[in-house]
Amino acid sequence: MIFEDTFTVKAPIQKIWGFLLDPQKMASCIPGAEKIDVIDERNYHVVAGAKVSFLSVSFAMKVTVTEMQPPTRLVSVGEGMDQKLKDRVKLTTELNLREVGPQETEVSYKIDMAVFGKLASIGFSVIKGKAKRMAGEFTNTIKTRLEAEA
Repeated sequence: MIFEDTFTVKAPIQKIWGFLLDPQKMASCIPGAEKIDVIDERNYHVVAGAKVSFLSVSFAMKVTVTEMQPPTRLVSVGEGMDQKLKDRVKLTTELNLREVGPQETEVSYKIDMAVFGKLASIGFSVIKGKAKRMAGEFTNTIKTRLEAEA
């Protein structure tokens, strides 16, 4: 499943880049993020949960930043498992920034996600609908937070 969006934030590109590199700030914008532990500047343990249809999952994930091109591009990969259902998730996230003006930045993201196990069996459209709503929440939250800090 691939999710993509582009939005404009009224904040300078360097401010947004700094925000993206702060794992606690980023985690606070991700729907369902429960916990983040920093291993080093490129590796994190993340616990994130969601309720999809009749299933509740909480994935313990290892996330690694695989590409950094300051201040325009950040790519990470994550993989994790729900301890109760043993479902697995794999995702690759690409974030790209483009300066539109001194106080305005275009943010685009692409998330490529694969889900395995019972969660996958409830149907692609149900999972995609939930993930799309969560992606929309992420977009709104990050935009609001960044513009409030600008």
